[in-house]
Amino acid sequence: MPLKSFYTLKTKAVPARYGLNKNIQDLLIALDDHHNGSIDAEEIGRLVRLSPKRRAAIANTITKCANIIKNQPNEIPTCVDVIEMCTELLEIADRKSPVDGFPFFRLPMEIRERIFALMINNVFRTKSVLPASNRPGPCKCPRFDRDNTFQTTQMKDLKRIFGPNLITLEFYRVFFRTKTFRFRCPCELRSHLTNNNILFDNVRKIVVQWSGPEAAKTFQLLKSVPKLKSLGIVISRLTYIHLNERSALMKSYFPLAYKNTRLGDVLGLDELLEIRGLNQVEVMIAHSSRGGTQSNEMDRANLLDLLSSRLTQPKEYDNDVEL
Repeated sequence: MPLKSFYTLKTKAVPARYGLNKNIQDLLIALDDHHNGSIDAEEIGRLVRLSPKRRAAIANTITKCANIIKNQPNEIPTCVDVIEMCTELLEIADRKSPVDGFPFFRLPMEIRERIFALMINNVFRTKSVLPASNRPGPCKCPRFDRDNTFQTTQMKDLKRIFGPNLITLEFYRVFFRTKTFRFRCPCELRSHLTNNNILFDNVRKIVVQWSGPEAAKTFQLLKSVPKLKSLGIVISRLTYIHLNERSALMKSYFPLAYKNTRLGDVLGLDELLEIRGLNQVEVMIAHSSRGGTQSNEMDRANLLDLLSSRLTQPKEYDNDVEL
């Protein structure tokens, strides 16, 4: 048993003779446990930091021992031991906590992914996410949604909480698996896929409104998105504005034949039919306030039947098979 310990002090009836209160006695007992290896220094530090009364008890005990030394010189060795023990308590309490934090990666992968899923669902309360763009592109497609994407403080703080390495690995794997990413036009989708490697490498579910002059290039790019498993196409009156190269040429020579644009003449259909390896395909009609009309219902049903029969085929399937 070391000379400086609460047990030694108790054998000399020091707590009773010096009038040590319960707070300082609890701390001295914890110090003994720390020396014996029962608790670590972090626990001692928390006991002192989380209770102003305990810290005050240390200061009061040091003052009390100083007064005893003046009046009772024979108590000097015992008082010095008590003062040194109190000083050690303060030194432990004032140490900086280790920067490592909680060993999160020691948890099983299933638990880590469950924690990520809970955090994602708490921060992103909708199933679909509209990605924010820091710089507007050259796209001039009509905007039916607000340009300023809503972003909460919690969304901005996620990267600061986890750190860059964790964010780009397990967190994004769970995030992209659980959320659908919605784009207002193929131009916007192509810009994000081109400039955001994390999105390109991990996105699994995409919904895009089919319109604009970039539809063909965007759908061509979707063929190379490695983890894409679900694609939603939204059609509206805007879908029929841009024709593919052949139909545009024929319309200039046979305008009457193209008085009513057919879905098979729309820009991007050929590239869309070349996509393979999807698990799910959806075709939706835009709300009437966003350029949609119920007259598109027949085209929606037929397009869904066509895309479902082709886009869900394995990627090894020959894309050159004739329709």
